[in-house]
Amino acid sequence: MAATLLTLITALNFSISGIVKDQATHKPIANATILLVETQHGTITNTSGNFELRNIPSGSYTLRISHVGYTTYEVNVNSETDFKGDDILLAAQDVVTEEIIIQGIRADETTPISQKTLSKTQIEQNYMGQEMPVLLTQTPSINYYSDAGNSFGYSYMRLRGIDQSRINFTLNGLPLNEPEDQGVYFANFADFGNSLQSIQVQRGVGTSTSGTASYAGSVNFESINLADSIGSVNLQTGYGSFGSYRISPEFSTGRLKNGFALYGRYSLLHTDGYKYHSGTHAHSGFISAGYFGKKDLLRLTAFTGHTRNDMAYVPVALTDIQQDPRTNYLSPEEKDKFSQQLVQLQHTHKFNQSTSLVTSGYYIHLTGGYDIRFDPILQNFSVASDFGGGMMTLHYTKDRLTTHVGVHANTYKRDHFSSIQPTTSDRLYTNTGYKKEISAFGKINYAWNKFNVFADAQIRSVFFRYSPEKSYELPELSTQWTFFNPKVGITYQAGPAVNVYASIGRTSREPTRNDLFAGFDDVDTSNISLIGDLTRVKSESVTDIEIGARWILPTLVIQANVYTMQFHNEIAPIGQLSYIGLPLRKNVAQSYRRGVEVDLSWKLLSNLTIVQNTAFMDAQIKEYTNDVDNQTYRNVNPLLSPKWILNQGVIYQLPFSKPKKLRGEVELSSRYVSKSFLANTNESQFMTPDFHLLNLRISMDFLQHVRFSFMANNLTDKLYFTSGQVTDQQPYYFVQARRNYFVTLQLNF
Repeated sequence: MAATLLTLITALNFSISGIVKDQATHKPIANATILLVETQHGTITNTSGNFELRNIPSGSYTLRISHVGYTTYEVNVNSETDFKGDDILLAAQDVVTEEIIIQGIRADETTPISQKTLSKTQIEQNYMGQEMPVLLTQTPSINYYSDAGNSFGYSYMRLRGIDQSRINFTLNGLPLNEPEDQGVYFANFADFGNSLQSIQVQRGVGTSTSGTASYAGSVNFESINLADSIGSVNLQTGYGSFGSYRISPEFSTGRLKNGFALYGRYSLLHTDGYKYHSGTHAHSGFISAGYFGKKDLLRLTAFTGHTRNDMAYVPVALTDIQQDPRTNYLSPEEKDKFSQQLVQLQHTHKFNQSTSLVTSGYYIHLTGGYDIRFDPILQNFSVASDFGGGMMTLHYTKDRLTTHVGVHANTYKRDHFSSIQPTTSDRLYTNTGYKKEISAFGKINYAWNKFNVFADAQIRSVFFRYSPEKSYELPELSTQWTFFNPKVGITYQAGPAVNVYASIGRTSREPTRNDLFAGFDDVDTSNISLIGDLTRVKSESVTDIEIGARWILPTLVIQANVYTMQFHNEIAPIGQLSYIGLPLRKNVAQSYRRGVEVDLSWKLLSNLTIVQNTAFMDAQIKEYTNDVDNQTYRNVNPLLSPKWILNQGVIYQLPFSKPKKLRGEVELSSRYVSKSFLANTNESQFMTPDFHLLNLRISMDFLQHVRFSFMANNLTDKLYFTSGQVTDQQPYYFVQARRNYFVTLQLNF
């Protein structure tokens, strides 16, 4: 393999350029990733295989060049060596790689959508076992709140002000959202972030994916990369505020000579919670196994999670918060217990360098329930669900053309049943929801000169059937929806380090079961007239326009975009919870969300980096009728949709003389969220105040075998709220934790 680079040296910086080609055919390779490992900054090759990195600070670097289906190439470059020649030749890999599995739903640097991908390094920097919504605040336009107030236990996120039941979540390209309520409860997936290779957050309608509609956006997780892992064993232990602790041993074999690889993890997490009796006790296991052949890859991914929670899902009045911020209106006997298992089996066959087929099957099982006090009784609500499906995706890449074509189908059944404690065997009712889905998508990307043209279309058909409690002698209810979700866009490579993009897409989605049933868990003779024929809440749709630009330089990466999302029949929350704690929603005819998002990373000095993501949003509902007084409000802001979300950080690498033996990093970060309304009526007395937080992170690595991490959150001990509701004309809030800390010790062998 010959590697040739042209290096231009100036007094303070230098540039690198080259042409990446296939070793066997000598044809140029487009969209190869060019990365300076030490800075994590780079670019991609254009349609002619050319790339150029400019204004690289003087010094020595590792240049890494990679592309799916090829062996990664690395070479040392510096400002004092002149490399001659024109070609960098990449050899086709002799085994199938795992990246192909998620190719069908992931966006790359040429896809004209707004997105951010967190690498394994970025995940590990800020991860201590916290819930996924907390971790994802590293990306723009995400706000979150926690029932218990701290980062363990039930936490929920909003993307561009839209709740997570309208966000698509996948693991390795396969769905995680429960089809009935369309949500994901990460509390059932304790320590999930510890087994991830990368996370991509697509904002807006994004690209077609599997499962629940990508409406506000999508979050796709990639599990640990088996082939790139090295044989190791490590143990993570941590302790922090509110009696929180985490223990997690894991191992990895790496890819063995016989082609097999295995990874496993067990985790135990506990917290007493910030609020009184709001604790969580959870344990989970994660296993991934694979066989890597020349033409085939077979991978098994399995997960099990068990959690017990003291519940705190009811917000608290401001007067009670002022007396005691840790107030929890729910009693110590109101608890829940859930168990969830997931299994994925995925086979990839590589026909040739251009064509591959990924065939996947999956199954998710959930059981559990929770107790709610309705004086004088303690009523139990439980569920048991089975969710299974399959997906097949064909990938084809040839010269300037890349296509992905896929089909997906699943079936789902969930039993709902209730009883009075302690005689849970004597059920008050049992009802069952059935849901089936089938979808197909096609994506095409064509590179022409400096342009990449992208088109994506999905057809998705959903069928829902409800079987009521038999003793009621009520008829079954059913309904179905069919959606066509098209997207089209274009990316222009304006220079070696700059591209600009524009896209327009439309997505529609069906209501959740809770929407259709007006918050009731059971349909009986008292409410069937209200629920009717399951058309009281209509499907919703959004047309999303995204325009953005990316500057990718060795020391500076900026991604900026503007967007406008125009909604029709948006299923908007009304700011109240049902009697079982689920948010109530209804259609509003016309609404919009428009905004600007900026994501920046600037390596100001060799050991000093500034990171920032900023989001501004203007959101409006054209006309909203309040169910309480039947009054109509016009041109109001939707609830829990702050105009500003700002995250800033300064990362300083400690200047130790022997970095291979001792490395350290300190990050001071801040987070600002502006005020937002608790109700769509926009009354000023019903608002979450704006807040500003300061956080500190310190990490130390000793001899590459020991890592110590310290995280302190809310350094100024701020009393703040990120969510709430209005009840009886009074504001109620979810208070979040005051100053708190968590310490982690990791041992690597």
